[in-house]
Amino acid sequence: MNSAARRQVSYCRLCASSCGVLLDIDDGRITRVLGDAHHPISRGYTCVKGRRAGDLAHGPDRLTTSLRRTRAGAYAPAPVTEAVAGIADRLRGIVDRHGPDAVALFMGTQQNFAALTPLLARAWFRGTGSHKLFSTMTIDQSAKWVVAERMGSYLGGRQRFEDADVWLLAGTNPLVSGNGGDGDGAVVQNPSVTLRAARARGLRLIVVDPRRTETAALADLHLAPRPGTDAVLFAGLLRSILTEQRHDADFCARYVGDLPELAAAVAAVTPTVVRRVCGVGEDQLRAAVRMFAGGGRGMATTGTGVCMGPHSNLAEHLVAALNVICGRHLREGERADDRAVLTRQTPARAEVAAPARDYEHGFRSRIGGVRAIRGELPSGILADEILEPGPDRVRALIVSGGNPAAALPGRAKILRALRSLDLLVCVDPRMSDTARLADYVIAPTTMYERADHTVIMEPFFPRPFAQYTPAVLDPPPGVVDDWRFFFDLAAASGQPIKFAGRILDPHRPPTAEQLLAMTTERGRVAFDDLAGAPHGYLAGPSGAVVGPADPSAAGNRLRLMPGDVHEELRAALTGTGDQPDFPLRLIVRRIREAVNSTGTRVPGLVPGGTNPAALHPADLAALGLGDGEAATVRSAAGRVRTTVRADHTVARGTVTMTHCFGSLDPDEEFGVNVNDLVGVAGAQAINAMPTMTAVPVAVEPACPATPETR
Repeated sequence: MNSAARRQVSYCRLCASSCGVLLDIDDGRITRVLGDAHHPISRGYTCVKGRRAGDLAHGPDRLTTSLRRTRAGAYAPAPVTEAVAGIADRLRGIVDRHGPDAVALFMGTQQNFAALTPLLARAWFRGTGSHKLFSTMTIDQSAKWVVAERMGSYLGGRQRFEDADVWLLAGTNPLVSGNGGDGDGAVVQNPSVTLRAARARGLRLIVVDPRRTETAALADLHLAPRPGTDAVLFAGLLRSILTEQRHDADFCARYVGDLPELAAAVAAVTPTVVRRVCGVGEDQLRAAVRMFAGGGRGMATTGTGVCMGPHSNLAEHLVAALNVICGRHLREGERADDRAVLTRQTPARAEVAAPARDYEHGFRSRIGGVRAIRGELPSGILADEILEPGPDRVRALIVSGGNPAAALPGRAKILRALRSLDLLVCVDPRMSDTARLADYVIAPTTMYERADHTVIMEPFFPRPFAQYTPAVLDPPPGVVDDWRFFFDLAAASGQPIKFAGRILDPHRPPTAEQLLAMTTERGRVAFDDLAGAPHGYLAGPSGAVVGPADPSAAGNRLRLMPGDVHEELRAALTGTGDQPDFPLRLIVRRIREAVNSTGTRVPGLVPGGTNPAALHPADLAALGLGDGEAATVRSAAGRVRTTVRADHTVARGTVTMTHCFGSLDPDEEFGVNVNDLVGVAGAQAINAMPTMTAVPVAVEPACPATPETR
């Protein structure tokens, strides 16, 4: 690429929104990022972090070569070929001595925004023969997987935001995060405009969140339950809908196998109980019932605020049951969800895939007997998989696009585990906390230095859409595409590399463009046509409709209240959760300026650059604290020292902070990490999901800072 000033069309890959952008590039550096007004989905929108792409690509902390830890503990530059050979040799020794299950892969959120990386990372992992696969999904929203396994799935598809007349958002703040939950295409791109336009056409919006979030401020109805009581609130909604016979009796008769059991289980969750447990008044509950059940179309969807809280598997199950009893799914003959453009469209049928409970048969970990779900072990047990003695103890960990040192609960324990590994490899463009503990740090290309397309993001688009981008920046000579690292590692390890239905030749590496083309072979748009549409390809309706049930599946039914879910509901109703030593509840909030740990260290991006604890002004006054003063936040698992901030949007008794801040370097000022306050006790059954929001805490004025408390 020449060094003259130029403008390039591309799209952002920091989150699922995949916003179209125009990049002004001068002398090989991004000087300005603009929204692409010709992009048919984002329509010129960009967020503040996306507009700082130049800092992410060219900042002083960007790694421009891979690194190897020396015997003295320092890092030395390592050519990628040398690093790959060294890693392959050490992995071979570990497997020879301890077996393949001594090797693990952790897949982070950022790898999912590169089309090829997850596919090649998994291809390498399959070749190892290991069962130790982990990802951020299992400390994020794995409750959704549990629901599908216990309830079953309706295969006709979900109703759409575009023609809904009511929508319920729980535990998500899309005006900040750009994600309405579930990959349903609701409120992902250009969220403020999208929500306001929907409201203007008559959509009624219900938001469930303990805080008056930016999204809640636009809602017709805001329900603010006490943190951690979501499951009881949803059970109360179900009871009122069924008692008032506002449910879709026809849909339930066709597709539900245990409606009486559901009704009996929630019968005790009266409006009085909801008021006592959740703090939501009876009038508000009735208004929510009328608004949601009275709408003809529209769904309830959730984000991490529900899936990371107490009783998360139960809460998510009850939200799914709410959609089922109100019949919020597509029926036979309706236009099917046809957002698959680069992938093969799965025919929609008006039938149920029966509950499979495959997690009862998956690989069994020696840690608590926890089993793999959808091929992954829960990340909540990763530290124990590394630390606990056993013949298959994890001794080597490859981290792709993630930062488990910052993201996982029980931070002291996960740091101890990562330090104890025989081999830790981190693929990261920066020296994240995980990278600082690694034996090898592989420096990858950043998003505008690689060719890509949106094959993984299709479920997040509101319409059938796809986009390809070539690499528009020249990468530094010492970096490598993430996918190519895994390709080369598999080749150096003598493993077959299976990709898109074929075995790749390790001696003739394909180009990124060739691999991207392979992934589109079953789609409805040819790769050449996609590449010829710089602002993206709007495919238009496919004409597919929801078909009739297959005769072999006609008798399948959804299970809304199986026995283990009923037991979880009893536990949620009988446990008070009161802890006098920790009278407040910490809820984790997202910010516009960062995606998990990405963006937290860009100078000037996060206001103040730290992670204050926000409380209601009345709570601050009661604690004898003023805005901006130093405070200690402590829990049963640990404590952090931070500053406090007055915030009227926060309910009394609640503290809010953002996850994935902090640094292992005590001389760096990047805020504190809330995972120092989060343990792994009381994890959910099935998916070992810890409670990472609605954590009981206490806040008190901080003692004067010492080197140990800084």
